Amino acid sequence: ATGGFTLIEMLVALLIMAIMSALGYGIYRQARISADRAGESLARTREIEFGLRMMVQDFSQIMPRPVRDPLGETRLPALRGGVGTATLVDLTRGGWSNTAGMQRSTLQRVSYQLVNGTVQRSYQVVLDATSSTQPVVKDLLTNVNSIQVNYLDPNHNWVPQWPPAVLPANEQMWTRPAAVEILIDFKDWGKVRRLVEVAG
Repeated sequence: ATGGFTLIEMLVALLIMAIMSALGYGIYRQARISADRAGESLARTREIEFGLRMMVQDFSQIMPRPVRDPLGETRLPALRGGVGTATLVDLTRGGWSNTAGMQRSTLQRVSYQLVNGTVQRSYQVVLDATSSTQPVVKDLLTNVNSIQVNYLDPNHNWVPQWPPAVLPANEQMWTRPAAVEILIDFKDWGKVRRLVEVAG
């Protein structure tokens, strides 16, 4: 008998190797897809957690500081939101960290708006902005169907607009709600609700 493999044995070996390679690639591909999905899910979770934490921080630190409008003609309330406003909400918040030691206020004027399914947060580098002041805009939450903010008024009623009409005109500039309710409907996560107690 001569040594070596017959043609049939070689073909069988190649067939087995091809089957094992196909199985191995299929398992690797499935593991890669699962890892990518897990990574995307984690990134999405972090985005939503960060965005909600930022909103909670802003609303919890609302300060009773009205600002001048960019033309300097009228004053705007410390908190303004609801029907008839260009943005979802505008507010003055405290606690703006100043790690660089710049000569500026620790108060910050912040705005939120929904643009093409993205909640954007913007802030002014000065409280009383002028027409030449450019806001700093950041995309905060994506894939959003809708967002609504409600406010707890002095009569302990939830109202969709601030300042509420029940307040006297001289109080509307600086009065803050006792709490804020944030309702966000995400395209992928569904509805999320956050209640924020306003400090002070």
